[in-house]
Amino acid sequence: MVLRTWERYLLYVLVALAVFLPLIFHFEIWPNVPTNEVLGVYNTIEGLTPGDTIVIAVDYDPSSMPELQPMLRAVLRHAFSKNLYVIGVNLFGPAGTGIGLKAFQDLGREFGKVDGDDYVFLGFKPNLIAVIRGLNDNIGSMYTVDAERRPTADLPIIQRTPKFKGYIKYLVDLAAGETVRPWVAYGSTPGGYPMGAGCTAVSFADYFSFYQSRQINGLMGGLKAAAEYEVLVKHKAVASAGMNSQSLVHALLVLFIIAGNIAFFAALGRKRSQGGGV
Repeated sequence: MVLRTWERYLLYVLVALAVFLPLIFHFEIWPNVPTNEVLGVYNTIEGLTPGDTIVIAVDYDPSSMPELQPMLRAVLRHAFSKNLYVIGVNLFGPAGTGIGLKAFQDLGREFGKVDGDDYVFLGFKPNLIAVIRGLNDNIGSMYTVDAERRPTADLPIIQRTPKFKGYIKYLVDLAAGETVRPWVAYGSTPGGYPMGAGCTAVSFADYFSFYQSRQINGLMGGLKAAAEYEVLVKHKAVASAGMNSQSLVHALLVLFIIAGNIAFFAALGRKRSQGGGV
């Protein structure tokens, strides 16, 4: 069966509506129920005491922003709402510095936090294994200045937290590449602090073994996990809207397949009844 021109345009319009309507009107197709893997990160942060310090590693670049940026904003929202101190680093590539800094500053302003006191984004450093080891022992030796070129020795948050080992209570690595493994091997394990991770959906299976073995206590995979975290922090945003669009498009594609099969077999039946054979 060959689609006529107007039928093709109708399919394009229906798919476009399925994508854009949930983004515009923010209605929910079905709820994003948090999984145990996502709850592992949320429950750890939820159980911390105001004044504790956590680290968020923004280990991704603009190509992975659609999946990981909503995750970063949701975790930051949770941390700031709990009055935790947050240190941000980026060991994936220079392009991640601007992404991380903007999210920290946006959420910091929203919650009335002071840059350099309540949070800091340290920026990018190459040679991640050496940097991770160095951060466990002395932040100032690895980062003499932060992402805004301020001396770290002058920042109250670094004065309170001179190193990761013995000072931070949790680390979350939001990873587009292979940074979770070195953070586990050279960061959280020798440093003695718990760790969670977030990754793109395609990497979730690769990192699930770390969750199963309890080397990390939580794992967030892709936009779906970001939407689940938004549900937990009671602030549905980009990830929730994106999952609604994705769900509606998937449902529409299933209907297209069903309709196409019905039309095919109906045409086949007519051909047979007319004596045309198969």
